[in-house]
Amino acid sequence: MKQNLIIIMMLFASSFTFAQVISIDSARTLGVGATVTVRGIITNGVELGGIRYFQDTTAGIAAYSSSMTGVLRGDSVEITGEIKDYNELMEIDPVSSFTVLSSGNTLPTPILITPLQIDDSKEGQLVKINNAMFTTSPGGTFAGNSSYNFVANGETSKIYVRSNHPLIGEIIPSGPVNLTGIATQHSYSGPATGFQLLLRDLNDIFMTSTVWMTSPVTQYAVNQTSISFMWTTNINGTTEVYYGSTPSLGSYASYATSPAMVHSGMVDNLSASEIVYVQAFSVAGADTAFSPIRIFVTQSNSTGKTIAYFNTPADHSVASGTDLAITLPNAMDDTLIAYINRATESIDFTMYNFTETGLSSISSALNNAYDRGVDVRMIFDGSAGNTGIQNVRPEIKKTSNPTGSEYGIMHNKFIIFDANSTNHNVPLVWTGGTNMTDGQVNTDPNTVIIVQDKSLALAYTLEFNEMFGSDGLIPDNTTKRFGPDKKDNTPHKFVIDGKNVECYFSPSDGTNAKIINTIDSASMNMSIATMLITRSDIAYALENAVVYRNVDLRVLVNSEGQCSQTVWNILSPLLGDSLQEDDEVSGIMHHKFMIADEGTNSSPTLLIGSHNWSNSADNKNDENTLIFRDNQVLANIYYQAFKYRFDQNLYMGVMEKGFANSAKVYPNPSNGDFTLQIDANKAMNIEISIYDLSGKTVWNSTNTITFGTNEIRINANELPAGAYIMQVVSNGKSFVNSLIID
Repeated sequence: MKQNLIIIMMLFASSFTFAQVISIDSARTLGVGATVTVRGIITNGVELGGIRYFQDTTAGIAAYSSSMTGVLRGDSVEITGEIKDYNELMEIDPVSSFTVLSSGNTLPTPILITPLQIDDSKEGQLVKINNAMFTTSPGGTFAGNSSYNFVANGETSKIYVRSNHPLIGEIIPSGPVNLTGIATQHSYSGPATGFQLLLRDLNDIFMTSTVWMTSPVTQYAVNQTSISFMWTTNINGTTEVYYGSTPSLGSYASYATSPAMVHSGMVDNLSASEIVYVQAFSVAGADTAFSPIRIFVTQSNSTGKTIAYFNTPADHSVASGTDLAITLPNAMDDTLIAYINRATESIDFTMYNFTETGLSSISSALNNAYDRGVDVRMIFDGSAGNTGIQNVRPEIKKTSNPTGSEYGIMHNKFIIFDANSTNHNVPLVWTGGTNMTDGQVNTDPNTVIIVQDKSLALAYTLEFNEMFGSDGLIPDNTTKRFGPDKKDNTPHKFVIDGKNVECYFSPSDGTNAKIINTIDSASMNMSIATMLITRSDIAYALENAVVYRNVDLRVLVNSEGQCSQTVWNILSPLLGDSLQEDDEVSGIMHHKFMIADEGTNSSPTLLIGSHNWSNSADNKNDENTLIFRDNQVLANIYYQAFKYRFDQNLYMGVMEKGFANSAKVYPNPSNGDFTLQIDANKAMNIEISIYDLSGKTVWNSTNTITFGTNEIRINANELPAGAYIMQVVSNGKSFVNSLIID
């Protein structure tokens, strides 16, 4: 009996082996799969989302559980759960139980380290790094879901800012700072890789000087003879700048007779389309706050004429004036060749993917331009097919982006014509989302936009030169910069045809933040056609626009479910039928544009470019984006294209099996004369009805068709111009298509 009692006691004790509280260091040693109970002090709150880091005197670790959202910094906790490896980060997940033992405790003292000492031994603990300098976008502003490199002690590391983080919108210091944060890890491909520092709020950035800049140096006025700019500082300081025509600067100006916190300056006596480099600084006592060197450009003497082309139809019934969206089915390649043939001095050609199967020969046009003395340079993506490059003669120099894991894709599709022409009415920028491939030109819904403006062409040339590694005809592979290596070194603000235009390049310029700013500025309506949305911060910004500002929002995305589940879960219940997946074509709905406040007096805006609304586009890919402010003409032209595609998906049904082998309507748009072509698998009677968008029947006909191909003339030219829905019904089965009458 005594022996049995001992056995029972041993079994009882063993069942509580892992319920005993152990040190965090011991828990980490047990490794993945172990169930542990540990205690420690929480070092972060909701600013890092659902994860909580905590530490005791031996080590630190993360715990992830939606049930811990109310746990705050300074809480002493006891947590039981399973050790897990999540993207190389050791964490407790799932958490089976937790108890807050006390609150308001003093946080552990951060460990003073250098960047390369952020490793497994420090993971999950508060650390401090002194005398750090940000090398990613200093003087810019923090954005969500983005990483920012910094250097200290000659070593490099990074911080990561998640969505909805308190640092979003705060200025990225351009001077030395001390950083406090949590050492963590997100991946591993070798020593000193994959580790990062998580800052919790602005208090984790300690300015080591007395004076610092509290807003970036920004241009607030653009004209042909001067540039005006401003910045702010935390305390009163002087208002001074160095400036010049090159990054070497050279000239000096002082603008204020007494110290101030709000600073403005101006460089004048300039010419149209003149680039100026500016470094602003403010002195307070023995300290000086310097901005990074910023680049501005004066307004051009160009026409500013801007033209857009689409390869799918548009709904001209919603045109607000005489400017109609131009459709070029199967002809964007020929249009580009026409522009190449007109170039007289230079062509800088960037294209993510360039293949000539099914297209006219763009390579021949480039070769011919070279033969007549035009300077031709090319940049392409190193991972895409780009078979068209093989047809371009070797004398035309080319370069591509690196393809390592830290780089994204060279996703630009811009072409610059004659940027340095002395005739300001010659330089052009061709951009948008269209690659020069058979599918992109002939099948996938796409657009290009062409802007005649010398200042804009010079800005795009600076970006091209950075990727090319040279401003000459030979690329320099030792100095070229792509992806995360690029700098914010182009002008951003322009006046084109009397309207304000902004230009941003990714990943150096924080484009995602500019997308959100544009969403936040919408007051009446937004129409968005973009291939995908994977960033939750964009989805939350759209949600806020609808819920808090009553913005009328419609969104069209590609049909292949490329929105992240989080984004879809936010937008789908919010928008209902106002969120559509493009099912009209077998290709890819490849647009990347947003229209805000079209048809209103509240600054109609068009945002367009190659930039997908994704993390990769903002952090790794080479992209470009244009924002046209207060431009009803362009906003309406793109709205015509948007409405056609949106209505096609909102009202169009799918032809049911057994109705016919195929059916189509052409030409569409037309003046009201359409042909309905049906390839029937048997003889049948059909009823054709046309409805206006209110659902009223406005045209009806009954016909008999036979086996094989049938063509039925539909004469609806007495109907007013606009969009209609056509339905063909037989034996309970139907085919639905939208019609556009010009």
